[in-house]
Amino acid sequence: MYILILSNRLYNLKHKISGGINIFMAKDILSDPNALETLKHDIECKTGFHFVSVEDGVAVSELELHEEHFNPYGIPYGGVLFTMADDTSGVAFLSAGGNGVTVNGHVDYLRGARNAEKLICTAKVRKAGRRIFYIDADIVNEKGLDLCRFKFVFINMIEEGRETKSQPPK
Repeated sequence: MYILILSNRLYNLKHKISGGINIFMAKDILSDPNALETLKHDIECKTGFHFVSVEDGVAVSELELHEEHFNPYGIPYGGVLFTMADDTSGVAFLSAGGNGVTVNGHVDYLRGARNAEKLICTAKVRKAGRRIFYIDADIVNEKGLDLCRFKFVFINMIEEGRETKSQPPK
């Protein structure tokens, strides 16, 4: 996950978000029956996102906003929203049987979240192929106003229990 470093506050947030999240090898996720719960826990501990629900191919997370989440214009940093959508989409991907990484992400910021207190992200698997999964995510504020829309592509790095050429080296 990449966040543009615009200030010391964002730099600290970047390290809070990315520092120490357990990174699983794809085969570890397949062999761990609690992988989804472990991933959700790691994301919640490191980012402050809280998963409200996770079902087959759908994940919903929330983030209570604090001072460090806002840029100098009083709007949450775009990187905070993108990270929230990417992580929530990753959990939806895993809950749908996927096992891999983000290949591509696209965002349309619809409106600023000035004075927002909470962000709510809903990610849904739109198409689950053998290797490629398409996931849509939306973030709204506590009033239900649309803030941004995302489209992600994930690659399934293990298919039917066997390693693919995309598998990272051991």
